[in-house]
Amino acid sequence: MATMGRPATGQTKVMGFRPPKPLRDEFEALAKAEDRSPSNALVEAMHDWINKKRRERAASEPGE
Repeated sequence: MATMGRPATGQTKVMGFRPPKPLRDEFEALAKAEDRSPSNALVEAMHDWINKKRRERAASEPGE
């Protein structure tokens, strides 16, 4: 499994988005409470979401 976290500068593209303020505030507070960077927490969330979608897709395939 690849390590998670921030890669060296210039190795990946930057993603930008504007979450609603209440969502961002809660997210940043939770990341801080776990002594994690928001970037690291977002990467983990993306991995979790992708894995969830893969499981859903596999469960809905015929013959499964």
